Amino acid sequence: MAMAQSPLDTDIQEGFICPVCYKDYRSSSNLFSHFVELHSEEQDLLKSIKDLVGKAKKRILKIDEKDLELFKNELSLQEFHWDYIEPQEPGVSRKHTDFFKIVRRERLDHRTSETNRLIIRLDKLLHINGSDRKQQEQELVTWLDGTAVSRCPSCAATFNITRRQHHCRLCGSVMCNLCSCFLSCDVAKMIVTNVYTDRDNSSSKVEDNIRLCTHCMNMLESRNQVQMIQGNQPLICQLYDRLQKTKIDLQESINLYEKMCNSLMSSEDTFHLKDAQSLRASIAQQAEVLDIISKQIMSISSEDNQPKLSLLKNAIRQATTRYIKEYLLVLPNPAELDKMRKNRTIKHLQAVELPKPVSLKKIAVTTGWSPENLAVQQSVTDTPNDPLEEQIKIVQNYIEQARSANRYEEVVSLEENLKFLKEAYRMNQIHSDINV
Repeated sequence: MAMAQSPLDTDIQEGFICPVCYKDYRSSSNLFSHFVELHSEEQDLLKSIKDLVGKAKKRILKIDEKDLELFKNELSLQEFHWDYIEPQEPGVSRKHTDFFKIVRRERLDHRTSETNRLIIRLDKLLHINGSDRKQQEQELVTWLDGTAVSRCPSCAATFNITRRQHHCRLCGSVMCNLCSCFLSCDVAKMIVTNVYTDRDNSSSKVEDNIRLCTHCMNMLESRNQVQMIQGNQPLICQLYDRLQKTKIDLQESINLYEKMCNSLMSSEDTFHLKDAQSLRASIAQQAEVLDIISKQIMSISSEDNQPKLSLLKNAIRQATTRYIKEYLLVLPNPAELDKMRKNRTIKHLQAVELPKPVSLKKIAVTTGWSPENLAVQQSVTDTPNDPLEEQIKIVQNYIEQARSANRYEEVVSLEENLKFLKEAYRMNQIHSDINV
């Protein structure tokens, strides 16, 4: 008769197992309640189970207490303390500005040369026309062999029947249709404005768009943005340039007017009063132009996020107003000049000196002005054959041109020459009458 197999002969089990019925109750509380209800008569086993459970709890709690104490000790060691550290003096330094400039110059030169090369190719591409356009494009720049490229360099997509290969018209690289960029011919002509020439008018049939790669497109867009910034200045910059140009022209008139006033105050015959009055009126008109331009600058609208623009407009307006008050309004008016002229006339009448001979002076063209010979020739067509009389007419015409151009220094020199010619003409007439 075979013996019954003991539970001890089976595989070793782990967990909260009852020592009598060998069942797993998953927790110590379930095991203890089961043992009390069903195996209460086994007091020795119950006591041993209580001892085991108590030892396990103590061991677990002891481990937790050790971990807690270790954590507290580590935390106490990590406390932060303020320590005073004396400031250190600057150590050895080295400037890298020169090296930076060299590297930047090389990169800018490379980028500029590459952009110029693309623009030259684009200019030639705009003039390609005809049925063999594709062949001419391949002659302009060598296209990359498509058999050596199996994937798009930009998106790494595999080329197949639905995804065809395309070539950049400026560098010849390969890309797919999704990675291609298209440049319109109108924008292309704007980019190549500096080198674009109307060699023929047959380029009107060129396709509307030119296929480019991303790299070439970025290079051309950068050049286009630079051209737009240089060509399209803000309105305030345009008005300020006009203001400065007007101020430079006005300063020359002011210097000449002050010279004329000093001459009239000294009772000299160098300048005439009517010329000074005419120049004063011209200065007043230019001053009004300055005031109008500064008001136009002030009227430019500025957004709330542009406080510096408002400060700039106010500064320009204040500087222009101050310039008009300090340099233009202090100039002598025509009434004062008339008074100076009367004083000069009285002194001239009271003078007893004989008039001094006037020597002939040549016109010194130092300001870039010269009389028009065409008008002179037309004015002497009906004059007599007397050389002196013809010369007098010519000089009188020169004087009118110089006065209309506000060249009063040349007027003084021409009038002295005219006096000498008239005196020579008078003496010639006297000798002619005596000989008759």
